[in-house]
Amino acid sequence: MIRCSKICTAAFLFAGLSFESAFAADWYAKEHRWAGHDPDIIRYEDGYALATTDNHMLMQFSEDALNWKNGDPAMPEFSKWLYKYAPNMIDIWAPDIHYIGGEYRMYYCGSEMGIRSSGMGFMSSKEIDPTKPGYGWTDQGEVIHTVKSDSYNAIDAAVLKDLDGKVWMAFGSWGTGIHILELDEKTGKVKDGAKMQNIANRGGAGVEGASLIEHNGKYFLFTAWDNCCKKGADLENNSYKTTVGRSNRIDGGYVDRSGKALLNGGGTILLSRYGRYYGPAGGEAFEDVNRQRFVNHYYDKNDGGNSYIQVRDIVWTDDNWPELGQPFMGRYLSAEAEHGILTHVDISSSSKASNGEFCAYINYDDSKIRLPMIIPQAGDYLIRYRYDNNWTEDGANGSSHFVDINGKTQEVQLPLTGAWSEFPEKSVVYIPTKLKRGSNFIEITKGKHYAELDRLDFLRIIRDTIPANGFDNGIRVRLTDKDELAIKDGGYAIFENVVTDSIVGVGVSVQVKNSAGGTLSLRTESKKGDVISKCELPSAGDSKWTDVQCSNLPKIKGVQDFYLTAEGLGGETLVGNIKFGKATDSSSVGLYDNPRVASAAHSGLNITFDRGSQTIYLSVDAPWSLFDMNGVVIKSGFGREIHANAMPRGLYFIRSGNQGLRFRL
Repeated sequence: MIRCSKICTAAFLFAGLSFESAFAADWYAKEHRWAGHDPDIIRYEDGYALATTDNHMLMQFSEDALNWKNGDPAMPEFSKWLYKYAPNMIDIWAPDIHYIGGEYRMYYCGSEMGIRSSGMGFMSSKEIDPTKPGYGWTDQGEVIHTVKSDSYNAIDAAVLKDLDGKVWMAFGSWGTGIHILELDEKTGKVKDGAKMQNIANRGGAGVEGASLIEHNGKYFLFTAWDNCCKKGADLENNSYKTTVGRSNRIDGGYVDRSGKALLNGGGTILLSRYGRYYGPAGGEAFEDVNRQRFVNHYYDKNDGGNSYIQVRDIVWTDDNWPELGQPFMGRYLSAEAEHGILTHVDISSSSKASNGEFCAYINYDDSKIRLPMIIPQAGDYLIRYRYDNNWTEDGANGSSHFVDINGKTQEVQLPLTGAWSEFPEKSVVYIPTKLKRGSNFIEITKGKHYAELDRLDFLRIIRDTIPANGFDNGIRVRLTDKDELAIKDGGYAIFENVVTDSIVGVGVSVQVKNSAGGTLSLRTESKKGDVISKCELPSAGDSKWTDVQCSNLPKIKGVQDFYLTAEGLGGETLVGNIKFGKATDSSSVGLYDNPRVASAAHSGLNITFDRGSQTIYLSVDAPWSLFDMNGVVIKSGFGREIHANAMPRGLYFIRSGNQGLRFRL
């Protein structure tokens, strides 16, 4: 066990606050089920594009990789050349999308189930965003084909450009293994003189669905093993699983984590059946703006075996092997215990648990929950640990778990909650810890007696600085080769779970470089949430870091999601640190500062209320407070637009400076 450090004292003080009433975020995960099979995702500036199997390559789009909407099929009519090799094909399969050769290319296959009558081709488009000129898919025809007598099968393309600039396509092949060919980047077709090589083989057992990615100079081959696509009464025969191997070269020499060659049946299993999630495989690795991720499908036992997609972080061990994090459910800094890597632990259901599931029977000496997590910002954190227990064998006042965080173990005391499987909001403890930027691993094992586990949330203890490159995600943002946050007009970056009570002061400044005017705003709750600080950027920015003073923070408390939004930017602006400290000057005081000074600064302000949109408008940017009719402050902020559409019906009062307005919702 480790002893409590100084941060523990701070943690216990924070734990005494009424966190649950101060959370801006919805702590309950909600699985947004989106149907799909053999999914592939590509990240672009404004979000994600998804393609799946058996739907004419229907394009689907999302800003957040959680809420998807349908576009149009990329291939509304099947290309006639496919019927030459697969005359009885029903639909096209296994899309693989990349930006190569100055265009987006989507590789696909047409095949007949169970035989090697198959053809692979690709389509191209200048744009991936359907709202931009240049979007539209053109079929470029055949890349490779196979016939019944061939010893391999032309299905399931996986394309990657290696570190030497060569383009490769892995593919195949269920019983005959995975093969690889070099492609011509200019044409997208097989390069003249390219030789096919076998890179994975199980001696006739099922291996298919290849995917390639590079990390730290090594190449990783993900594959799907065994039997897929079983539904209904045949669901129990669905043994699909996800495996991986690693090589120094993209075109061969892959071994698993034990050192066994993939050509000799090797492969480290990353995902297999757990709970109601059958056959989690058929996936693709892809690059996101600040992490690498993996998208797979699974077959839902509770829904007759219908298939849905999951998006997971790839979390890298110190010795450069991948593990897969939990499916993304709308929160980056949270972990659903039931989606961890489970050893001798059961998954149970409860309407009171987050997403309706939790880990039960963590009762044995070898019981373990391993949670791989990507944490973009290093520093001090509190882990909000949501558990449940009702009794102990000897009448003790509680139980415990051992929680290991990146190799450091502590025993966490869990007072009795008085129920099983109920998870009231009070049944949480806060665990202080330091987390690394990037890959982190949390392991939970049994301590004294018994306790169930629902979820973990990771809370950032912010004092004087939020490093902008520690964002969780966003749009129109990227990390430069110097690891700096670059943001464009209309973009935003998300910083989840900020413990605002630890912020040292209400003054705000932001470091910028290469600015060309515009505004950066710090908001809470969402990209359109209340502005709590506004920063007017210089129109002729320096190529060196410049501190820009922003408006002071209003009163905020508890745990909030922060959003850094960009409006009116003249170009891509680099952002360094967001810094907090002493208030700047009287023209930008917070609402809890001298009200007379604030009134004088905004004496020309007008306030109006639009009942249709339920929005309050201020004529100028100014600090404001919103009260209920008992005079209690509901929320405060800075800006000229306050959205009230999510508030309960009733009478309210908005005040800014010496102006006020009473209104009814």
